[in-house]
Amino acid sequence: MKFGERLKDSSKRHGSKIILALDITGPQSSRAERAEALLVELGDSLAGVKVNFQLLLPQGLQGLARVAEICSEKALPLIADIKLNDIESTNLETVELLFGSGFDAVIANPFAGHNEGLSKVIARARALGKGVILLVYMSHAGAEEGYALKVGEEPMYLRFARKVREWGADGAIVSAKSLEIIKDVRRTIDPWQLILSPGIGFQGGEADKAIRAGTDLAIVGRSIIDAKSPRAMLREFNQSISDS
Repeated sequence: MKFGERLKDSSKRHGSKIILALDITGPQSSRAERAEALLVELGDSLAGVKVNFQLLLPQGLQGLARVAEICSEKALPLIADIKLNDIESTNLETVELLFGSGFDAVIANPFAGHNEGLSKVIARARALGKGVILLVYMSHAGAEEGYALKVGEEPMYLRFARKVREWGADGAIVSAKSLEIIKDVRRTIDPWQLILSPGIGFQGGEADKAIRAGTDLAIVGRSIIDAKSPRAMLREFNQSISDS
């Protein structure tokens, strides 16, 4: 089963279109423990889980072994948000380490290119039943300085959306705040390829609007993990999507 199919299956089984971003701050010594507790509490109502450098750097792969175990136990796809962007040999070594440590997919930056950049990474992921998701449009204000730059008359994000399709990646990351861009990307990529949208909550994006525009799954972090009741907040997000 392809990664995208497993992610959609998890979404259906858990009745959720939310990928939890474990963007945990605070004392480094307690970050992994807090992440584990959140997964135990919320895992039955999530589509997937995303981990970025806020956990990976202080904890390392060994320090996140229990996070990966909980995701595996709950059949929650685990995504490494490292925006992979290096030469082929480094990229391959990186994904081998991540996939061997329980991660199911990696987010990569298409600026690295295909030839001697990401082509073998995508092939290796496919061979292992893992996923590669390409970063098409970010959710911060400065995204327009790179991802909206025009090559001729075409914005970079549309060129990258075509790369999602041409390279056979599993999907695209597109900001939930950029609804027209979501629509453009949805029209450009293949139907089986997913759009995952961050930037929801603290950054101003709205999950229900992103889903209506063409997003498949919404990525939510601080609005849930820093809430007084993470479970109640997750329920609210799931309900807003189901009502949309």
